Amino acid sequence: MSFTLRSSACWLLRLGFAVILAWASADKILHPYEFGQDVLNYRVVNEGLSFLVAVWLPYLELLTAVCLLTGLWLEAAAVINAVLMWTFLGLILQAFFRKLDIHCGCFTVKGDSVIGPLKIAENTLFAVLSLLLVSAVFSRTEREAG
Repeated sequence: MSFTLRSSACWLLRLGFAVILAWASADKILHPYEFGQDVLNYRVVNEGLSFLVAVWLPYLELLTAVCLLTGLWLEAAAVINAVLMWTFLGLILQAFFRKLDIHCGCFTVKGDSVIGPLKIAENTLFAVLSLLLVSAVFSRTEREAG
């Protein structure tokens, strides 16, 4: 893949994930109690921890989005993005296989975004693309250092 194409692909991935993360954080920041209930519905953490996650996770998503857009702490932002995407995929999968009838809480605290094959496919795509972004960012960093 040529340098220009690779650079363009990296920028598109950064932009795409920044938009996704900023969009996902907005409603959660505005409605932390409702998002805490969404987190609790996954039955992975207790009530106290679910509301702690509901308070800090949206700000982590937003900070990661800003870093991906600006290039500030880009390597860290790419890795955090990948960790988030793979964590979200794991949570979606465990809820699906445990047959939890819950709203995913992915982009809004209220809605009908149920956990099913389409949500699994969406999160799998995001997880795989997040690894491509990490690879592209670290390749770019190596080229600039060399």
